[in-house]
Amino acid sequence: MSTYIDSLIIFILCSLLFPASMFDALHITCISFLFALFCFITVVKNKKLLLILGILALPITFIIPEISAYLPLLCYMYFYRKQYIIPVLYSIPIANWLFANHTLSNWLIVPLIALGWYLSYQTTKGLELQNTLIISRDDSVEHEIILKEKNRQLLENQDDQIYIATLKERNRIAREIHDNVGHMLSRSILQVGAMLAICKDETLKPHLTTLKETLDTAMNSIRNSVHDLHDESVDLKNALENLIENFTFCDVQLDCEISKHIPKEVKYCFLAITKEALNNTMKHSKATKVTVTVKEHPAFYQLLIEDNGTQKKTESATADTAGIGLSNMKERVENLHGIIHINVENGFRIFVSIQK
Repeated sequence: MSTYIDSLIIFILCSLLFPASMFDALHITCISFLFALFCFITVVKNKKLLLILGILALPITFIIPEISAYLPLLCYMYFYRKQYIIPVLYSIPIANWLFANHTLSNWLIVPLIALGWYLSYQTTKGLELQNTLIISRDDSVEHEIILKEKNRQLLENQDDQIYIATLKERNRIAREIHDNVGHMLSRSILQVGAMLAICKDETLKPHLTTLKETLDTAMNSIRNSVHDLHDESVDLKNALENLIENFTFCDVQLDCEISKHIPKEVKYCFLAITKEALNNTMKHSKATKVTVTVKEHPAFYQLLIEDNGTQKKTESATADTAGIGLSNMKERVENLHGIIHINVENGFRIFVSIQK
């Protein structure tokens, strides 16, 4: 925006320098032509074209020397564009005008050209400083974004570590209950059962029976609690990775994007279907690659398993076995009110969707 202000100032000064008595139609037309050249110079970037545009002003200044009063305007723009050849050429018609007309006011064109150079220099420095500030601001914003992303990743890693530690603690508690309390209760149940077997006193048997039932109830409760703890401690992604790691028939690619708090019923459904699908690939397909994709969407969980194999020729017994496996898959998904689609054309493909 400062180039426009500078140009306006120089244009006004050039107009003051131009003789007022010569503002006729011819001179105004020539001034308009120079101004049009100035407008083209402001937008043209090709150096050769800039040189041609600058030379176009020379014939007019030789024919009408007074038009040289407006050459500082063109000199300013060429100084700004760092094209110094044209201002040097303009010194010829300017000198011709000055020596043809020795009026003192005409010599003001020399400081006016110097003013144009100074304004172009200050404008260029200002724009460079502005660009530097913009780059610094952009770098600052970029660094801030990078820091925020790193902080987010640190928080996610911290949450993952806490989640893993929670899973390990659940496994430890389940193992401790199973190994210690469970074994003691089992021993107590056996001891009470033995006492019932050898007890001769009929008055004690009802009490022993009640004690045995209480111990059985406690044992069942602990067993259910241990199973619940173990089920909740299973991480679906790690379980899938372990399952795929042990599958050596062909290459398996896993893409798992799912939260840590998926319901255990969905976890075991996806694990069972993936295991059955990999077994079917190994037994009934000539696949060289299997892709397992697990996604969590706002309203449902999604499982997609597909391979690039062709079905082998199998006997009826094997086909019946495969049919049972597919039936089990469908039953598991239907129990969770989900949708399953199985396609055996152009490779084996299983698509499962379970609503949240």
